[in-house]
Amino acid sequence: MKTHLGNLLLYPAEHHFFKAGGRWLLFDVNALTVKDSCILDKKILDLSAGGVSADVIIQKLVADGKDVTLAHERVNALFSSRFLLMEGDKPVKAGLPVKSGYATFMVNVSQKCNLTCSYCYVNKGSFDYAEEPDSLLPADKGRELVEKVFEKFPDFDTYAFHFYGGEPLINFDAIKNIVIAAKAKIKAVEFHITTNGTLLGRHVADFMDSHRFTVYLSIDGNEKSHDEVRAYVNGRGSYRDIEDNLKYLRTKAGVFLIGSSVVRKGFTLKEAIGHLDNMGVHQYKAERVRLTEGDALGVEGEEYDTYISDLEDLADHYIESLTALQRPKDYRLSARIVQLLTKTRRSYFCPAGERMFGISGNGEIYPCALHVGRAQSKLGDIWNGVAGSAQKGFLRKFSMENRKECATCWTRHLCGGGCSAMVDRFNKDDCTALRAESETAIAVYNHFDGDDSHKLYGLVSQKIVEWIEDGGEGGNTAAME
Repeated sequence: MKTHLGNLLLYPAEHHFFKAGGRWLLFDVNALTVKDSCILDKKILDLSAGGVSADVIIQKLVADGKDVTLAHERVNALFSSRFLLMEGDKPVKAGLPVKSGYATFMVNVSQKCNLTCSYCYVNKGSFDYAEEPDSLLPADKGRELVEKVFEKFPDFDTYAFHFYGGEPLINFDAIKNIVIAAKAKIKAVEFHITTNGTLLGRHVADFMDSHRFTVYLSIDGNEKSHDEVRAYVNGRGSYRDIEDNLKYLRTKAGVFLIGSSVVRKGFTLKEAIGHLDNMGVHQYKAERVRLTEGDALGVEGEEYDTYISDLEDLADHYIESLTALQRPKDYRLSARIVQLLTKTRRSYFCPAGERMFGISGNGEIYPCALHVGRAQSKLGDIWNGVAGSAQKGFLRKFSMENRKECATCWTRHLCGGGCSAMVDRFNKDDCTALRAESETAIAVYNHFDGDDSHKLYGLVSQKIVEWIEDGGEGGNTAAME
């Protein structure tokens, strides 16, 4: 097969070439497309840099000992899949997401905590305030907070209230008042909580069951590894109390339970996931501790290399789960795989400051709970709403398109520029890990590309997969109900 491109100048599309699971993959940075590849493809794309004719590329490949027929085939294949472009061709660009009506309000009902975790990233509840903040949201202010949220943010369709801290269950009365007030509204509401699990007594679990809470529970491995870093103020370990509380919470059908672990020195990602997988949770996520370089708990050197390797191994978990028509328990890669499936790019890492807001105990509004107390991130307060100039400034500052370090990064449209809170705190995010996550997501997506691509919808709902496999509109529509 000869190429019909002749003397036409060809240019490489912006791409990333890498190996995953023993296979070479080629990823289009802008189109978010991926194809199986080979070393010859990389050679062709390298040769075309700056604009080179197909004839010259073929000549150079043959002179290098490559088979002429194979060389023609690979050039044609790269051109037809738009990894090679003609002069004047604009690269295909994935679309932006459809505007969502879903908003999250992370309410710091308690700045206090009953644990003293070694790696606490919110400074034992003080966050980044220059002075010690008010410790609790007054319980009788819960209803007022809800009224102000709906008054100042009237245009969303679904309002998710995510209770945060400190340990939010220290202020359970405020949580109850917010839930009751929010459910009285005519718009859809959801409730989430991030908790250390020590105060999840039966009456709390019953309340969460009644109001269909999503519970993000922090637990770090087995009793020994957990208690080393997550002890009470008096030094006693918290693991057994959490396990006792979980026995009852797991019986509650209205609670969606998500396990969360922090990977640290001496405690690997694989170990964290192994424990979470046996906890009886619906989903989980474990991430490397974020501390300043040189911290005693930091994951660095060979341990960091192991962390990256463990990230890459997550591909097997996703592939096995989706093949078996099961939703993967780990959810770290799900959003990126769905992006690849829907060809949707990101401009931001998350909706912080746009559809996600952190509300402090004194009513100040920030882009998310992790920005609370940072004067440079304050957007307004619940009485006056968000200042447009502050919001625009924040979004402009953390847009991937305005960050120089993202301009040439191959995963920028999948990543969106990294967590704004981490960038603000450390002047960078963990870009090596973010790239490893993207490569793993691409590998999972590529595994199912083609006739099995519908199985990727299992990341959203297995009912969709069943409906498609039953014939779609002509099949079992009951599966969609």
